[in-house]
Amino acid sequence: MKNTNCDENYMRNILKIGSVSLVIIFATVACSTEKNTAISRNYHSLNAHYNGYFNANELIKSSIRTYQTSRQEDYYSLLPINPVPDETEVAGMYPAIDTAIVKCTKVIRDHSMPSNDRPSKKKEEHNRWIDENWTLIGEALYYRRDYEGAMKNFKFIRKFYSDDPSLFIGELWMAKTNMAKGDLTAAKFNLDNLDAAIAEQESGEQEKIVKKGTKKEVKPAQFPKKIRFDFEKTKAELALLKGEKVQAIQHLEESLNHTRLGDKEGKARVHFILGQLHEEQGNKTGAAEHFSKVIRGTSSYEMAFNARLKRTFLGEGDKVKKDLLKMLKDQKNAEFKDQIYYALADMEIRAGDVAQGKVYLHQSAFYSVNNTRQKGMAYERLGNMSFSEKNYVFAQKYYDSCGRVIADTYPNAEGIRNKAIKLSDLVVAVETAQYEDSVQRIAQLSESDRESFLKDLIKKIEKEEKARKEKEAERLLELQQNENLFAQTGTGSKWYWNNQKTRAQGYEEFRRLWGERENEDDWRRSDKVQNFISDGDPEFVDGDTSNVADVVQEDSLTVESLTVGLPLNDSLMALSNERLLEAYYNAGYLYKEQLKEESLAEENFNKVLDRNVENKHNLLSAYELYTMYKNTNPTKAEEMKSYILNNYTNSDYANYLRDPDFFIKKKERDALAEESYTRVLERYNKKLYGPVLAQADKVINEEPDNIFRSKYMLLKAMCLGQRFDDKDTLLPTLNRVMDEYPKTPEASRAQEMIDIIKNGYSENIVADFSSKSPYKYNDRVELMVVVFPDAKRSSSDVKSRISDFHREFFSRDRLKIKSKVFKDGSVIIVDEFKNESDAAKYISAYKNTRKYLLDLQNAKIMMISQENLIILLQKQDSKEYDLFYEDYY
Repeated sequence: MKNTNCDENYMRNILKIGSVSLVIIFATVACSTEKNTAISRNYHSLNAHYNGYFNANELIKSSIRTYQTSRQEDYYSLLPINPVPDETEVAGMYPAIDTAIVKCTKVIRDHSMPSNDRPSKKKEEHNRWIDENWTLIGEALYYRRDYEGAMKNFKFIRKFYSDDPSLFIGELWMAKTNMAKGDLTAAKFNLDNLDAAIAEQESGEQEKIVKKGTKKEVKPAQFPKKIRFDFEKTKAELALLKGEKVQAIQHLEESLNHTRLGDKEGKARVHFILGQLHEEQGNKTGAAEHFSKVIRGTSSYEMAFNARLKRTFLGEGDKVKKDLLKMLKDQKNAEFKDQIYYALADMEIRAGDVAQGKVYLHQSAFYSVNNTRQKGMAYERLGNMSFSEKNYVFAQKYYDSCGRVIADTYPNAEGIRNKAIKLSDLVVAVETAQYEDSVQRIAQLSESDRESFLKDLIKKIEKEEKARKEKEAERLLELQQNENLFAQTGTGSKWYWNNQKTRAQGYEEFRRLWGERENEDDWRRSDKVQNFISDGDPEFVDGDTSNVADVVQEDSLTVESLTVGLPLNDSLMALSNERLLEAYYNAGYLYKEQLKEESLAEENFNKVLDRNVENKHNLLSAYELYTMYKNTNPTKAEEMKSYILNNYTNSDYANYLRDPDFFIKKKERDALAEESYTRVLERYNKKLYGPVLAQADKVINEEPDNIFRSKYMLLKAMCLGQRFDDKDTLLPTLNRVMDEYPKTPEASRAQEMIDIIKNGYSENIVADFSSKSPYKYNDRVELMVVVFPDAKRSSSDVKSRISDFHREFFSRDRLKIKSKVFKDGSVIIVDEFKNESDAAKYISAYKNTRKYLLDLQNAKIMMISQENLIILLQKQDSKEYDLFYEDYY
């Protein structure tokens, strides 16, 4: 019995040892990459397939799928056939792509049969999944935009796997890579090779090929059906790059014959592009057919909506309008109301109902939430319509609104912004004139009538503000309901608040328009009411809520607060008239010179004269009218000439009318006067005070038209100061400068001298001209530029405008902007510049560029070193630095 048990135990141990040995032997044989056995092939193929290709392919597919679902389609342009990430977008895909490359590379290294240590000596590959790993590495490098690396991979595949379907996959990706590099000729060669292979395969004329390095004949590789859809799309993409849209249509139509069950969205995309191409070619029937297939197929709600909208456009008559209004009522389309309203506007304008078209365009702008392209299109069209109607004020406002919301990639973005800038001065002039005329009319009412009028105005403002808020709340409610609907059904386009990329874009757009803002209530409110009475377009006010910078604070609206700005006495009325007449003249001049609108210019110039208020703009307006009438209406030209000669006898314009060569002669006289003044200054510097005084008296008393007369007066005072200890003798001359030449540099200097005389002055002692400035000059240090905006300006707004200026004109310099507290406001510091030349170029560009900067263009701007900046900020006063700057820079 014992012997039997021992025998059984012995046999069990033998079997265990044998099993383990077999496993070890199997693993040893299977792990070998040099032995071409069924076990080795299956083992290494299994690893190459799942440990490498499958996992790596899932990583890349997942990254591409995430990119495609998060990207914003531009349905206003032809959709790309095969959208791929750009340089910025692909950065987020680097981890997945690099991991995929590492996995495939490791598989090729560890599981190639035989080993891939010496590729040039290798004749064949027994692991049937190695070629897929090579191909996937090439694809990953393509998406990574490493086109040279990708091309090397695909060329290796073409060279080594001539009997495998990977040959054709590699050739297709070579074509894609060449297209990405811009080498369309090479891409055409790649695609022609594939076409030839398909033709040869379909004709059944393929011949067996001899495997390189052996005498073994093998069957040629078969073109894989799974890439035929992509192949035809790639041919279409190449045709579009070459501008051959008819051929692109043919290739896309052919691609639909090779779609696979799992690529329904790709099929819908092809149908949409075909609809766009047929529409461009004027084939409305073909376009409508393809857009219908998008709607019936599997696509995103956004694509289906745009297909439905485009199909509606292709129709005619009442049915089109009925379909659009039906789409407008569908709650699922709340996010797309802006596009529907724009389509309705287009239809009404083409039908001749321009007024209703404008209403729909305002609605389109109002309902644009995150679709800045659509909002921009609505504003641009309103601007173009206003411009053609010669309503240039509204045109500027629409162009300005458009320029603020559109991206730089918007078609003709630069042209639109330039239009807004060129018309901005006209808008200021016209609105100033409207405002001053309005407040003067209100001021001229009786006290009781004025109070009644202002009370009615307050009610009107409050009513409009209430209506605006209700309309805004209605829009937000619709969009919120739309969000809830999509959340419940899981359908529709990507909702704004759930899309991180779109939210980031929205934040950047807000920051560009408004600068950095505190997260607080009523951040846009202001206590100001800009206009009491406006001839503005009420639809524009309703539609352009994003552009209302000053939202009325209801509590601040009282009769007393509105009365403050009215010209209720003679001095205030005189100031108002000065602003009014200047605005009329500026508007007339801009109409005449910039827009060539002589009738509008004539109207504004005549408004200046009709006011019958003595003002310098009367002469200027009369002369402009004379030049306009001279060749068209001699009678009126003579009237203006008589007006100038009778009322402004000694003016330059009157002298010109008497003598057409007056200005030529005046220029010659001014040149002689300058030479004479220079010689007098040289005598003053030589301390020849007697001759200088004699010449100064002669000019002052006998040459009233001498352009240097005010300087001679100042020079006379300085001579008297050098000759007499009693400085009171200077006062008559200095006061004369103040009286005859107010608001001039000479008057400012005269005032300084008067102040010194009255407040005490030093004896005639030798002046110490050595530098007492705390600032030091060093031409070997880097410099910054400091801008001194108005103290009332928000530093965030100033920084935002300067940032926009940098983005267009100094984008490569990566200039940094920061603000520092200075007196009651702040200064803006731009750094760094390597030398004075670079800083001077920046300052010159700043002073000569109105775009983005607007009135900031006129702000004081200087270069400064780091050391001097510290002193400037400590002193909180720029007067000393102004003098230092004038001397050294």
